Amino acid sequence: MGESDDGSLTPFQEDLASDSSDSESTLVTPSVLSEIKVGTWEVTWGTEGAYENSTWELTIPYEVQGAAGVTINSTLEVRIGGSFYDGDGGLNPFLSGSGSLQVSVDVGSGQVNDGDRVQISLTVRNLMFSQPGDDAGVRFFWGSEAHDAQITMRFPLVDIEMKDASVLGNLVYFPIVLKSGFDDRMWSGSTGGISVQGSQISQMPIATGVDGGVEVTFFWEAPDDFQSGTITVDFYLIPQDGLQITDAKNHEIVIGEDDDDVGGWYPANEPLRTGGSTLDLEINAEWDGYEVHREAIIRFDGSMSQWMRWGLDNIGNQSLGSNSWWRNLNSYSDSVPSNDRHNGRVDDSELLALQGHLTGSASNLRSFMSNGLYLEVEAILGVNPIELGPSEITVDMGATRAFSADAITITIDTSYNYDSSEGTRQILVETFVRTSQDEYWTDVGLTAELKSTLFEDLGAVASDEIQYKHRRWVVLEAITIEEEDLDPDLDFRVEYQPSGFILYGVLIGAAMSVLFLSIGIGFAMSLTKRRTSVPALVTVVTLGCLSLVIYVLGMPMPIVFGVSLASVFLVFPVALVSPKDETVQKMAKQIRGPSITCPVCSTKVTVESDVRPLRMECPSCENMLRIEE
Repeated sequence: MGESDDGSLTPFQEDLASDSSDSESTLVTPSVLSEIKVGTWEVTWGTEGAYENSTWELTIPYEVQGAAGVTINSTLEVRIGGSFYDGDGGLNPFLSGSGSLQVSVDVGSGQVNDGDRVQISLTVRNLMFSQPGDDAGVRFFWGSEAHDAQITMRFPLVDIEMKDASVLGNLVYFPIVLKSGFDDRMWSGSTGGISVQGSQISQMPIATGVDGGVEVTFFWEAPDDFQSGTITVDFYLIPQDGLQITDAKNHEIVIGEDDDDVGGWYPANEPLRTGGSTLDLEINAEWDGYEVHREAIIRFDGSMSQWMRWGLDNIGNQSLGSNSWWRNLNSYSDSVPSNDRHNGRVDDSELLALQGHLTGSASNLRSFMSNGLYLEVEAILGVNPIELGPSEITVDMGATRAFSADAITITIDTSYNYDSSEGTRQILVETFVRTSQDEYWTDVGLTAELKSTLFEDLGAVASDEIQYKHRRWVVLEAITIEEEDLDPDLDFRVEYQPSGFILYGVLIGAAMSVLFLSIGIGFAMSLTKRRTSVPALVTVVTLGCLSLVIYVLGMPMPIVFGVSLASVFLVFPVALVSPKDETVQKMAKQIRGPSITCPVCSTKVTVESDVRPLRMECPSCENMLRIEE
């Protein structure tokens, strides 16, 4: 990963860029220099252990450019603390087109210590190009899924400690400690899980930080017919494809003998927020010409839910870490009765403490959203929290108040003033997941709707990187966004700018359009008293349908008015070129052909044949008529 002169090594496949255009690369061209460095990558190791004699092999993608091929010598250097090893890529390998260069080095056994630097460097020399052009060279790639450069080695990566199980009723908890130099990333950056007696456990585990690593606790609900016995727990961890680390342990379990005194299993340390969480944001807003009323509903589960439940139950806990956001609520510890603290569930007093803290000042709300939930409050509420009017914040713990990963819903009901005469754009929603090195939100959904009143308009709407719908329905104008699977890293924005012009209001705008069309129809009828009115009426109706479509689709109101007015002005030239009634009648007669008058009932009967003599029946009196000539 990283640039050639400042690269890094990572065991996690999820760190690779998904787009091949984000790959890092080095272009090596013909040079008089004896050696050319392709890149150097390193990592500071955070654990201790012995490593065996083994062969480390580097595989790096390449692409030959401007030549049929190239003969190349390569050298791989490996440094582990104070030890140094090197190896080459074989005797003058010939590279052509694109592929992967493999270079190996034999590494002797040794000991790696906490803080040792593990570094690899790739250099090439003696490049001889076949049929080179002016831009001949060979480019080496790394850092993306398409260009997955890797080094294969045998090295101590993680220590796994499977602790004794804890029993609470018919629930059994299995804590597993992972210690490595990658802290909690060893769990959050990998795929892992356990199986009990061969059956996979699907419930989300609880991850908490410990010194030098992370503790992941799984729970298993014992079957009704299980009372006691030995069960086998198999654990697996997959940091990358092709690398699966496993461990197993047998546990003696007796159901009904609770091992916890709190009244429910409870993590000793603050849970991590990086174990995977689903976020759904719903925004409902209304613009009435003076204020924007907005309701933001934030619904989430997973690790973030565990973190919040644990934090609420630890208000006033003096042993919280110095970086814990929940230390902000220590001043509310006196408002939480002692029997509500650390009891394994969220109580009303704790919820009131949080709600009072968030509504107390705009900075408290910003701090909780930004540093707690890692969300941008301005992107969700549309303005700086300091500009908000009276706000109501409620927290719904969902189906249970016990410590769990169940969904929590936070609702913020607020409003703020806006003067449309200022002509400033307003934010409906924009990127609301904060950029971070850690991944807090794995799945994100967004639903947003902004409505206007009868006499107000939402004006021009602008959007970047996200789809929206803008509709008018005579009594309602609305902008809606629905994204079920939103990329947390997507940089997007939806803005609107009300005009404040009363004629552009959804109801008055519709009435004005109908008025223009009615005037057009009136002009069409008055200008065609002695002419056929069909062309003029077709023109008005066609432009009327077009104005209706662009009105409903939310296009700017001046365009709607322009199309409606066009129906009025186009009536004049269309009416002037429309044929007179006499001309139309003559044309109709020519189309119908000759006719005769029935001598009995005086009905005109069209003659449709040139045959003579011709006998035909009168359609009115049914007498037979005979035409001689």
